Amino acid sequence: MSDLVSIIVLIHQVEEYLDQCIQSICTQTYKDLEIILVDDGSGDRCAQICEQYAQVDERIKIVHCNGGVDAARKAGIVIAKGKYVGYVDGDDWIEPEMYERLVEYAHLYDVDVVESGAIDSWTDIEKERVPFLPEGCYKGDDFIKYIEPRILYAGKFFQHGISPYLWSKLFRKDKFKKYQMMPGMLNEFHDSPMVSLPCIAETKSLYITHNCFYHYRVRADSGKREVRKNEILNFTQYYPDAFLRFKGTLLCTRSDRQIQYYFMYWLIQKAPEVFDIPGAENFLVPYGHIAIHDKIVLYGAGAVGIHMEHYIRNVYGSNLVGWIDKNFLTLQKSLGVQNPEAVVNMDYDYIIISILREDAVASAKEDLEALGVLKNKTLWIDQKYIENPAALLLKATYKGKQVFRTSDFVMSAK
Repeated sequence: MSDLVSIIVLIHQVEEYLDQCIQSICTQTYKDLEIILVDDGSGDRCAQICEQYAQVDERIKIVHCNGGVDAARKAGIVIAKGKYVGYVDGDDWIEPEMYERLVEYAHLYDVDVVESGAIDSWTDIEKERVPFLPEGCYKGDDFIKYIEPRILYAGKFFQHGISPYLWSKLFRKDKFKKYQMMPGMLNEFHDSPMVSLPCIAETKSLYITHNCFYHYRVRADSGKREVRKNEILNFTQYYPDAFLRFKGTLLCTRSDRQIQYYFMYWLIQKAPEVFDIPGAENFLVPYGHIAIHDKIVLYGAGAVGIHMEHYIRNVYGSNLVGWIDKNFLTLQKSLGVQNPEAVVNMDYDYIIISILREDAVASAKEDLEALGVLKNKTLWIDQKYIENPAALLLKATYKGKQVFRTSDFVMSAK
């Protein structure tokens, strides 16, 4: 196994974590590495830290740019010389045997992509996150039968069949590069899914392992949780490109509902205001049209919850009276999130569950019931939209115009 692996490390304002990240790569048991450190305009000491490591490890190359995540990834892969490519974010770290094992799987099963699990790492706890689909090799007809119908949406809201993240995978560079180098949407619209998943859909050559090698550092201030301006404007400009990226697969067709579910997930998380009727007394349409003046408690403070809190707080007349989450100890200081048990002392009309994974939602509902919360006071996405996402998507408007056309989707018979 002497194939060169190019590891592209995206670095932006992560001075506090960068040493651990780079050390975990330099000490990999697989030594035939090209380590490309891409400093994306950090204003802290990241550039100096990169230089220090480059002086002692000749495998390290440094690239400086200032154009966002997609531009940084492009800058890295343009100079990458490896047969394979992998990604690490500058605030994360990896297990010593990660790339040795991933290359081993790629060789043993003769596949173009290997997917592994990850370890969500908080300050005080860690939790393994294994791939959704069973371990094994999926190529050709097996891929078409078992993977393609589930790659973007596995059947429960919202669960990818294949995780979209670049950092949990090893890619054959010659199969992957064209998707990373495509122009257009990636800084504005989900950058990882629109690169990794089309590549996997095209190659039809995948091995899945449930081994977890990658430590994803859970941070309340991470880029994933950043509330950005112009989300809906960017979406309206770039969403048609999603169909084009999956050309030749189920996912490029209007009859396959995977992309419908993905669009619904994206808009509920990033731009729920598109479903509101301007001037109406109700909002939160996906959750059943809540009166603006109703007293709301928000349950969930992950990426979805952070966007939802920002949205509710900025709707004129809204009344957010509490924000709770199981991980309140790690979020209390930065976000003001409380222990779910505090709900027993809150005066509220409804609790909105700001989580978009059905299994996690079921767990949250059980917790709230145990605290004495009535079922009719706990709201999640209306079941009619879970059954038929196009019914919600066709309500989306921006500046007085529908975001989607009826012709974008084949409507459900339900």
